[in-house]
Amino acid sequence: MMMTRFLALAAAAAAASAQTLLYVSPTGDDGAPGTPQAPLASLAGARARVRALPAARGPVTVLFAEGTYRFAQPVAFESADSGREAAPVVYRAAEGAVVRFTGGVDVTGWQPVTDEAAVAALPREVRGHVRVADLRARGITDYGKLSVRGFAMGSPPAEAELFFDDQPMTLARWPNDGFRGVRARPDITTVALDSDRLARWTAEKDPWIFAYWHHDWAEIYEPILGIDAAAQTVTRSANVKPQYGITPGRARWYALNLLGELDAPGEYYLDRDAGRLYFWPPAADGHAVLSLAEGILRAGELSHVTFHGFIMEACRGTGVVVQGGTRIQVSACTLRNLGHRAVSVSGGARHAVIGCDIRDCGEGGISMSGGDRATLTPAGHNAENNHVHHYSRRCRTYKSAISVSGVGNRIAHNLIHDGPHMALAAGGNDHIVEYNEIHNVVYESGDAGAYYVGRDWTQRGNILRHNYWHQIVGATGHGGMTIYLDDQHCGHTIHGNVFERCSRAVFIGGGDDNTVTNNVFVDCWKAAHLDNRGMGWQKAATDDPNGTLRTRLRDMPYQNELWARRYPQLPNILDDDPNVPKRNLFARNVSAGGSWDDIHQGTRQYQTVTDNVVHDADKTWITLEKDATGRLKGVTFKDPKAVEAIGFEPIPVDRIGLYPSPLRASWPVAHSVRPIRLPEPEPPKPQAGLPPNPVLQVPRVASTVEPDGQLQPGEWQGLAPERALELRVHFDGTAVTPPARAWITHDGTSLRIALLTPLDAKRNLGNSWGTSDAVEIALKAADGANADTLVLRGFAGGTWVISDAGGAGQASLERLRQGNVRYAARVEPGQWSAEWILPLDAIGASPGDRLRFNLTLRRTADNTWVMWRPTHGDSTHCERVGTLELAP
Repeated sequence: MMMTRFLALAAAAAAASAQTLLYVSPTGDDGAPGTPQAPLASLAGARARVRALPAARGPVTVLFAEGTYRFAQPVAFESADSGREAAPVVYRAAEGAVVRFTGGVDVTGWQPVTDEAAVAALPREVRGHVRVADLRARGITDYGKLSVRGFAMGSPPAEAELFFDDQPMTLARWPNDGFRGVRARPDITTVALDSDRLARWTAEKDPWIFAYWHHDWAEIYEPILGIDAAAQTVTRSANVKPQYGITPGRARWYALNLLGELDAPGEYYLDRDAGRLYFWPPAADGHAVLSLAEGILRAGELSHVTFHGFIMEACRGTGVVVQGGTRIQVSACTLRNLGHRAVSVSGGARHAVIGCDIRDCGEGGISMSGGDRATLTPAGHNAENNHVHHYSRRCRTYKSAISVSGVGNRIAHNLIHDGPHMALAAGGNDHIVEYNEIHNVVYESGDAGAYYVGRDWTQRGNILRHNYWHQIVGATGHGGMTIYLDDQHCGHTIHGNVFERCSRAVFIGGGDDNTVTNNVFVDCWKAAHLDNRGMGWQKAATDDPNGTLRTRLRDMPYQNELWARRYPQLPNILDDDPNVPKRNLFARNVSAGGSWDDIHQGTRQYQTVTDNVVHDADKTWITLEKDATGRLKGVTFKDPKAVEAIGFEPIPVDRIGLYPSPLRASWPVAHSVRPIRLPEPEPPKPQAGLPPNPVLQVPRVASTVEPDGQLQPGEWQGLAPERALELRVHFDGTAVTPPARAWITHDGTSLRIALLTPLDAKRNLGNSWGTSDAVEIALKAADGANADTLVLRGFAGGTWVISDAGGAGQASLERLRQGNVRYAARVEPGQWSAEWILPLDAIGASPGDRLRFNLTLRRTADNTWVMWRPTHGDSTHCERVGTLELAP
């Protein structure tokens, strides 16, 4: 019946065109002529037959009959396999046929587990459920191997993975969901885990651990070399160095590749020594596949070729890799269960990935790079109308659902959801990101963005317009940003987007020349953020001639005529206060619910914030109209005239997202949206009275002692431990051990602060904030939101500075500089101490006044920022921490 339909389709196609037609069937023969009656058998055979056609031929279509085509290795296409603009080559599934290109092998012959050692290792309650397959007996001996991988470590080949009924299974792990913590780190190779199960793992052949050892955006997979069950510690390799160290109290982990933890349906374990695969099937009947091939197809300098309508699955690397060439199109394909990406494009021009369904990739979905940045020549690559979801299974961070880089590429009309970290990225210049819907991403990370770029003054001209971002909050730490322009990134246009229930919707980390216009924000915790990090904690990196920002600046011809014409503010950036954010525009936006304005007050005079309609207290002021499937259909306002008055333009929401097309793999497309929980609203900024933060009574104590950094009860008042202010939390609220102690008094003329803190042998006694052990004081008058924040930093080595990181005006800073501020520090074995004397006149205070106050200790050995109370952001945000009340 299938062959009859195949022949009918062939006859119709031949009648409709004079093009060359070739036919492929799983039951064919690559030595056959490729006719409907004698089809070819494989993609490789079809490629060879096309290459053998006369050079002057017309268009070629290769039709694949329904069935499964197996790949032991990727099929490589070269320039000789190309079509021409007037005579393209199209490889496609026959109409209505399900054509599977698989890099996997079926696993059959499942048996009960009888090996005594394996039975003993399995939890008693699951032994009747687990089955075993002898892979070696079936001639399967290449299993790959688990590799150290993670943040900034590249992408090693994936090991063999198991799929069941087209879904990825889980390598046996504990806990089955979520993470556990770290109690201590006695040394770099020993980690004390929060678990009482380690005794069950001592006999495991090859246990591994997945961890976020410090930052929530820097993961690592690494082997466990040893287990001390009594001490509840594991031993790591000294050769595997987490880039940011291991921080108890912040680190989180789970263990994997454990036969003894195979305790849930869908889990498996592969004994590579014995060639046995253990598995608890989630259903009695089903189809099990083990990935073997590295990929499906590779194209080098190939042009004018389309691959349409295939299912590509079950390989250990990237499904489709395109390098160079022109006009390669991958359309209406389903790419799933891949070890790395679905499609990777590098170089060339005008390649397209259109209408594909992409899921369960080990890394990201689509990556496209192309164009020449030096000449600003666009590549014209296009990722359009794709559904990308449940990606980054194996590499959890910095593997976007869709990313473009270079110059002049486009991401449009895609639906993206369920990713642990980033969804989109556009590195380079003049890219367009438009009409996409993104939700439920950044769900496992912190300090990360659904759209993320960072640390480059030159990557300008990128436009993000008419996208719908919703249900994006992040998991830990800083939480998840939506559009995140990190570390002074510049020159983005963010226009006509809809943000619904996003934690931090637009987050500009100190950059210049960004435009935020005509957007709608509904029930977002923070709608618009701009900070001044280049003046504060990032100042040293900004000023470093060999740092990332200045190196990337030198790499581009940013002062030539072409660049100066395209980006007129860029050529003089080094002469225009590069630390200070400038010329950011926030205009004609509408925000309801949450908090609109998180724009740095101290540098606000350099920005334009105008004509925005804001109703923080009433999220119902904006209504988002949706159809029965949840698709956005319209935006309405309680007072349309107020919105019209600011020149707000209607957003074409009906064009956002996927659309039906012959180039789509499926229609309609279903996806579920998970409601997220936003952070609790912050207290309102002080207008009259004080926010509900703790008030510390500062006693008035007579003293004439000058600071020497040597804290002794006989010379410094108030040193009793029970009167100490303890610093015991990281900036994100996680606990820090051991704590530091501080004592605060005043004598009617000066505020006096003493600090005593442990000091690790790996201390840094330099004089640069962020990279040296130091203490920071941030304070401001408590009588208004616009009071200047004064920032002073003292280093363990004895030097100190006045910083403008708080955005204080020049008059306030000069008054502080002219005041007789004194500081001293002393380093002793295992600890250091410091004393400050701040004249009250110099800080604008008098006895009886209240001051917003934060005290931050920078510890470089464990990379922590230890505070009185967490700021959940920059340490200079003293208004979020507490209040000092100076006794009269």
